[in-house]
Amino acid sequence: MSQSRQPPAQSPPQLRAVSIGFSSGYHWKLNGTDWGVLTWASRGVISVTVDDAIWAVPPQQALWLPPNVAHSVRMAGRGALRQVFIAAPICRRLPATPRVIQVPPLLRELLRRVCTVGTLDRRVAEQRRLFDVLLDELVEMPLHPVELPMPRDPRARRAADFVCRDPSASHDADRVARDAGASVRTLERLFRAETGLSFGAWRQRARLVHAMTLLADGHSVTQVGSAVGYGGTSAFVAAFRRMVGVTPGRYALPAR
Repeated sequence: MSQSRQPPAQSPPQLRAVSIGFSSGYHWKLNGTDWGVLTWASRGVISVTVDDAIWAVPPQQALWLPPNVAHSVRMAGRGALRQVFIAAPICRRLPATPRVIQVPPLLRELLRRVCTVGTLDRRVAEQRRLFDVLLDELVEMPLHPVELPMPRDPRARRAADFVCRDPSASHDADRVARDAGASVRTLERLFRAETGLSFGAWRQRARLVHAMTLLADGHSVTQVGSAVGYGGTSAFVAAFRRMVGVTPGRYALPAR
C-alpha cells in the first residue's frame, strides 16, 4: 500500500538578521533574549551598557552579547544598525561573556550578506555554507575591547558618575574624592579593586569613551579634545590613538 510522502518538518531558524536605520540619540533597553546577538553599525558609534561596564563600539568593530544578557544601547551619529541573532545551541562555540571584536573585511561582507538574506536555513546548501563560514569567523574573532568598567562601591560610583557627567572637568582627585565622600587613598583602592585601573587611568578612559560619541556626532577633533578635558589637540590625538588604535580623525569613518 502506497503511503503519501509528508514534507519534512520545518526546523526553526538558527540565525536571523536585521538592518535598522537610526539617528543620533536612538536608545533602547533589553532584558535579554534566548538568542546571542552580534551588533554592528555601518556609521556612528554604539554605546552599550551591561551590568557594570560600558562599551563604545565604532564601525570598525562589533559587540557580541551571549544569550540572556540584559543591556541598554544608545546610538551616536546617524547610520545603519545591523544585528545578527544566533540560536542559543550554536552560541556554545562562542564567548560566554560580552566581547567587542574587530570586524575585518571578510567578516564585514559576511554580515552584510547575512542581513540581505535575513534568515539562514541550513537545509539550503548555499545558506548552510554562508552560516558555517560566518560561524568560523566569529569563533576566531579578534578582540579589541574599549571597555569602561564601572565600580560598584557607592563612593567610587559617585566619583565615576561625577566624571561621566562632566568629562572636561579638571578637578583634582582630592576634590572628586571629597565630593564622593571618601579619601583619595580610599578612592584609589576602590577603583583598583573594582575596575583594575587607578582613578586617573579610569578618568582618562572615561573621557576617551565619551570622545568616541562626540566624534560620531560630527564634532571636529579639536572640539572633542577640548570637550573631554585636553588642553591641546596633539595630546588628545596621542591618548586616543594609544587606547583605540587609530587617530580620532579616522575613528568614526564609515565602514568600507
